[in-house]
Amino acid sequence: MPPLRDRPEDIPLLIGHFLDKFGTSLGKAPVRLTSNALQALMRYHWPGNVRELQNCIERGLILCEGTEMDLDSFPGVICDCKTDNWSGGMFADCLSIKKADEMLERELIRRALERTCGNRTHAAKLLEISHRALLYKLKEYGLE
Repeated sequence: MPPLRDRPEDIPLLIGHFLDKFGTSLGKAPVRLTSNALQALMRYHWPGNVRELQNCIERGLILCEGTEMDLDSFPGVICDCKTDNWSGGMFADCLSIKKADEMLERELIRRALERTCGNRTHAAKLLEISHRALLYKLKEYGLE
């Protein structure tokens, strides 16, 4: 079965299932996600796969007050995915192609390393660059 990040259409279904499952076991009234929370969960790459999503929803239900679960119920790494970098985030004020290129490379390297749990060889494959080129970029950008 492919990882959850490759099946984003399954995320809302799984969220609904986990909300029902843990809501019942925790004795909570039915809880729904805000649109911001759902968008952040859809953007997150889920390195821990379905189990990480399950833990995230359970944690969110425990921390949630009321019937709406917002971003403050989730771990920081998920909240960091709440904005789109191209429209409202780090590229919004940048008109320099050189600086934007560097910011994009940094972000892609960071994501690849997160997705591979720090494995540089696998990250280089995801980035479609040589391992040596990745090591050079890590040193150049001070990401070591």
